[in-house]
Amino acid sequence: MKKVTVDQLEEGMKLARDVFTENGKLLLSEGFIIKHSFIQKLREHNIDSVYVEDEKAESYVKEEVIYHETFVAIQDLMLSAKAGEIVDPFVAKEIVNDIVSQIIEEEDVFLRIVGFRDVDNYTYFHSVDVSIFAAIIGKLLELDRKQIEDLTLAALLHDFGKMKIPHEILNKPAKLTDEEFEEMKKHTIYGYQIVKNLDGISEEVAEVALLHHERLDGSGYPLKLKGDKIPLFARIVAVADVYDALTADRVYKKKIVPTKAADYLTKYAGIHFDKDIVQRFLKMVVKYPVGCFVVLNTGEIAIVYEENPFNKTRPIVKVVARKEGPPVLIPYFVDLSQDHKREIIDVINY
Repeated sequence: MKKVTVDQLEEGMKLARDVFTENGKLLLSEGFIIKHSFIQKLREHNIDSVYVEDEKAESYVKEEVIYHETFVAIQDLMLSAKAGEIVDPFVAKEIVNDIVSQIIEEEDVFLRIVGFRDVDNYTYFHSVDVSIFAAIIGKLLELDRKQIEDLTLAALLHDFGKMKIPHEILNKPAKLTDEEFEEMKKHTIYGYQIVKNLDGISEEVAEVALLHHERLDGSGYPLKLKGDKIPLFARIVAVADVYDALTADRVYKKKIVPTKAADYLTKYAGIHFDKDIVQRFLKMVVKYPVGCFVVLNTGEIAIVYEENPFNKTRPIVKVVARKEGPPVLIPYFVDLSQDHKREIIDVINY
């Protein structure tokens, strides 16, 4: 670790200590990779020196680095909001640009990372994953770069209001009572009130915090909007939000496999969720890579042998073992697109 002046900073250097403003507000977190815009921000706050690692990072655009920085950024923002402090979304905006750049180049670049999180930090990881899924959808819908950036930022900030929900409700390890659920629903209103007042945040971005639980048939909340009355960004984030919530462990509910989440979204496509968004999204994210081990509802354990290009949730698998009963002496193939009695219920590893 070494101390360098801001004039000596170079892109690719890695912060070794947190950087605070003169009034004690966290500006940049330890582990962040220096970019030109960060150097400019340090100068704006009259910070003359920082601590960096001895060696430059070999690459600062790797998806693992971006994912970690996004987690730290949203955690810092939400904790600041919870403490009633002034929140500066500068770092979040910069990191969103990195996410979008990666996804425009290769839309599935983050898919091997999302979904792995500890339940204690669920809200932060969920916000990161939803922003990634939303960016993917934005690309699939052929939105322009600025729209995808705004959409991704809106998705990152969509659950901001949860910081105003009592901890015992937010992290209750059981189903909420009707009264508790009514309180939980207020996170949409709280979030909108906070996000719309952040520096440089548009109404289009802020309203996603308010409207991401609206449903096409009017059964959502808080305004019970229907159909096209729900803005596009909110319809996109609604799909990303539900998919991520279903496929991740939470304090009160275990995750389900991607195919089950796909079945849920498909069942309610055109009722709760935008059908076009659901179909495009699922074709991209719900797939089982060749070579991964899966468990079927029959107790059979199989290796994914070949993807089905028309339905990636039902690949051709090679059964190699059973959880119970006689061993499989001669492995055999099953085409899940043809055999509808069998389905994947768990993934052993990727």
